[in-house]
Amino acid sequence: MADIASAVSFASSKRCETERKVKKSKARKKKKVPKKPVVEINSRKDRRIINEYHALNKKIDSLRRNTSIQMKDRSIQIANLEAKKEKLGGINAYQKASKLGEARHGSFNSAKWILKQIRDFDVCKVNSLTTKATEAKIRLLDVGALDNNYRKHQKWIQCTSIDLNPRSDAVVKADFLKLEGNKLYDVVVLSLVINFEGDVRRRGQMLRKCQQLIVDQGYLFIVLPLPCLNNSRYLNDDLFVSMMESLGFKACARHKSRKLSFFMFRKTGHAKVKSFPKKVLRKGGNHNNFAIIL
Repeated sequence: MADIASAVSFASSKRCETERKVKKSKARKKKKVPKKPVVEINSRKDRRIINEYHALNKKIDSLRRNTSIQMKDRSIQIANLEAKKEKLGGINAYQKASKLGEARHGSFNSAKWILKQIRDFDVCKVNSLTTKATEAKIRLLDVGALDNNYRKHQKWIQCTSIDLNPRSDAVVKADFLKLEGNKLYDVVVLSLVINFEGDVRRRGQMLRKCQQLIVDQGYLFIVLPLPCLNNSRYLNDDLFVSMMESLGFKACARHKSRKLSFFMFRKTGHAKVKSFPKKVLRKGGNHNNFAIIL
């Protein structure tokens, strides 16, 4: 009887061991599909909103300039495109997507790079005849700002942040091209602003406005999406720098991240009047149509 019980026990243990091996084998065969991170999904959604919003703006600007279409038809088409923008969430959704993208990808927030250049080039407003702190501060204009990116540095930077549709109390509602006055700022920042404007001539007007607002020997920072210069049919780095030189700005620092082009210019005051029409620089069908006309 003892031998029979022992045999039964041995058989039972072998069966259990075999079942465990089969389960392990099945578990190994099942491929685990990794879940896509929520951040990655949200990031793609933000990029889609930003890209679609830009595309709709370009179509609207193109329609407004197209005089071959009757005004009534143009108005209807523009209204339909504006409705699509609102369906996306309007300017608020665009700005929210931009801000979230800024939080996830430091490359979108240009303030860090700009602050480094300000320090490296010893950009400062110094008046040896006064000890008033406000008069020693750098006067900086941040155009198209989502927030005051320089708040932490208010001891030495007097920042004015403006936007057409502010989302923050720290940002003043203002149209950059309608600002009045001359030589008001030591530094002007146009970060991802020029590319948002769909009219190629108004982009050029923005650059001329900087010439008006910046003091002699002051600085201009421009940040553009990388494809605007690297893959444009009408514009590249050299032509862009030549445009700026014609306005009296000399390039003193450049940087390229995975997605953005950064430029720092100094206003020399030696402007050379020159026009820059829209000309094809790169041929082929794989290029974008970003351009600036001066």
